[in-house]
Amino acid sequence: MARTVKATKVAIKEANALAESLRELVWTDLKNQYGSFEEMLSSRIQGAEEAIVDATKGKLAIIAGIGVMRKDLEKAQRRFSRSNDIEELRTFLVELAERIFRLRAANDNIVDSMNSVLNPNLNAIEIVEKFASDLQRSAGTWERNGREIDEAILELCDEHEPAELNDLEHYITKQGYGSLLQSPSHSSSEEDA
Repeated sequence: MARTVKATKVAIKEANALAESLRELVWTDLKNQYGSFEEMLSSRIQGAEEAIVDATKGKLAIIAGIGVMRKDLEKAQRRFSRSNDIEELRTFLVELAERIFRLRAANDNIVDSMNSVLNPNLNAIEIVEKFASDLQRSAGTWERNGREIDEAILELCDEHEPAELNDLEHYITKQGYGSLLQSPSHSSSEEDA
């Protein structure tokens, strides 16, 4: 059965509404996914930045401490060379060993903080992979909605000839007018002969 022009226009308007709905869904999904991607990426960089800056400051402090300890050791050696007081040198070396131990502990803390930067929950590559995966999941919904739009359009595209045409031809034949529709079987050359 053929649709009326009005019904066709209503159906096309519905297809347009489906298309607009799909556009909005894609845009919303993209904004949400991108927002999440941006947040994870920023968090990765900020976390790394804080740890790296703190580690750099810590390393500089350790190096400065080593410089002070080296000067203190040189002073202790000069005092020992003048006084030959082995107990004073021993006390200084024990204290120096404790300071070295504290610097090593501080360095271990720096190494631990660097491990969290080197081995985060999600590195930048994994963040990109997650973003792509999330988009792929959303694309499944987009495809389903796209299929609905195509189905709505295909429903409007009637490739079959109207049944009324066959009905009319059948009516003409039934009324006996079929022989009049056929072309003459003899050619004009037969008439001339």
